[in-house]
Amino acid sequence: MKKIYGHVNNIKEGATFISRKEVKIAGLHIHTEAGIDGTEKEAACAIVLSKGYEDDVDELDVIHYTGQGGQDKSRKKQIKHQEFTKGNRGLVLSKEYNLPVRVIRGYQTLHGPKKGYRYDGLYYVKNFKRVLGKSGFYVCKFYLESEHSIESLEEKIQHNLKPDYKRTKRKTGLTNKLQRNTTISEKLKEIYEHRCQICNTFLSKKNSHTGICIGAHIKGLGRPYNGPDDIANMLCLCPNHHAQFDDRVFYIDPDNLKIIGLSEYEGKKLITSKKHKIDSQFLRHQKHLCLEEES
Repeated sequence: MKKIYGHVNNIKEGATFISRKEVKIAGLHIHTEAGIDGTEKEAACAIVLSKGYEDDVDELDVIHYTGQGGQDKSRKKQIKHQEFTKGNRGLVLSKEYNLPVRVIRGYQTLHGPKKGYRYDGLYYVKNFKRVLGKSGFYVCKFYLESEHSIESLEEKIQHNLKPDYKRTKRKTGLTNKLQRNTTISEKLKEIYEHRCQICNTFLSKKNSHTGICIGAHIKGLGRPYNGPDDIANMLCLCPNHHAQFDDRVFYIDPDNLKIIGLSEYEGKKLITSKKHKIDSQFLRHQKHLCLEEES
């Protein structure tokens, strides 16, 4: 069967389906299990996001998609290197021919529907490369961008978005600024008594009992990441460690909260509080960016 590129059967963006079988019947994706609808000889026309690979990063309008192969499906861990073959080669051809790729998100993903699967429209492969994944094996990474802005995309699918975190809004005026909730940042600083979660340093202010520290966002608020202005996405850091964190000198391991990449504190655990629950998905995002720059 010849592949169709672009929208099919007048299916609107935001349309939902109970199962992968329904997605297949609708003509959006030929497979009921595989993530990539493409081959070594035919450019990929569709992908499914279902949190099947640990190296996936989904920013809604931008997707860092992991290719297929080399995975222990029972543990969802890589056990072999990936190559640009089979469906991975199909996505390479999509980039070379500048063909649109239909994206279907599953309920398992951060930006997926509450249940089932949702058609989120057309994306384009902007780049691809082979990088070292979280499990120590090389994986094929594809960087896809939606044909819509994130605002337009959210509007099309907002009736079926998980309400976990809201994207930070921009305030339009003479300048276009992100609206940060300073109350959240101040609450975080109070939890740690204005001390850095890395070094526990208190930098005193003149004529004030409070210290100099910063409520740093783990996943950036602005584009292209559009992280939430939420305490679960923040760390309390001194100015020096804030600058190094933003520059991706180090990251916090999401599995054990150990500091990685900062020689003086290498392997030490992040200072935490029961009053401050950090969402590991944001730590994974930062770790991914750090490792990506190293590769």
